[in-house]
Amino acid sequence: MPEPNDPFYVGYAPLPKRLRPWVLRFVLVWLVGLAGFAVVLATKQQDPGPGEWDLSKQVAIEGLLRVDPYPVLFVHDPKAGDLARAVLLVSEFKFGAQDRTQPFAGQAVRLQGHFISRGGRGMFELSSESDAIQALPNLGPNPEPTLAPTREPLGPCTLQGEIADSKCFLGVMKPGFGKTHRACAVRCISGGITPIFVTRDAQRNATLYVLTDLVGQPVNEAVLPFVAEPVEVQGNLERRGDLFYLAIDPGKIMRK
Repeated sequence: MPEPNDPFYVGYAPLPKRLRPWVLRFVLVWLVGLAGFAVVLATKQQDPGPGEWDLSKQVAIEGLLRVDPYPVLFVHDPKAGDLARAVLLVSEFKFGAQDRTQPFAGQAVRLQGHFISRGGRGMFELSSESDAIQALPNLGPNPEPTLAPTREPLGPCTLQGEIADSKCFLGVMKPGFGKTHRACAVRCISGGITPIFVTRDAQRNATLYVLTDLVGQPVNEAVLPFVAEPVEVQGNLERRGDLFYLAIDPGKIMRK
């Protein structure tokens, strides 16, 4: 039985003085434990990478527009050497840019919008303004033919990795990959955003491949059941400018 003078806590009454030191020690231990748990949890998270989405200002970019199978602007970049630099194109929100770019297919254009980038790979989000795409007679000191990408077949290959949506992966979301991002990626790819296949080496460095079907057409709907899962694909590899394209049979994608 408790002694008559033992402290007793009542929720609506002030805390007894004799209980205050014990409660203070308990709270301090609890806070230290919570902070330690947070540190451990943070160290276990994957590095989201250096993706960037620059919304600070709208910029212009010029190049040669290709839309087959997905919209890509090929631009002159001395860092790319003899290869044309490929910049994937998207519209705002979770939509691709196929419908907006189709009337300008094969033309030299100036685009207005915002850059998205990750690990040296660039993407451009078109502004919603009606004049975000303007046809050009030429590309100034870099005539159009020099940007026409050659299609270099690299042969069959088997790769293991993950199917992701290019917009979020390249910098709009952090992380823009993995199961926590699955629902978002499915909606982006359903909206026409270019699907990519991401592989990683032993140091977790990523290589990106634009996915098509075996005849080089968009493969968005067919890959939705496999998005954000570890899978193995077999296909034919091709390079256009500095961008890899991987033609696959979606029916032969294997979960790992």
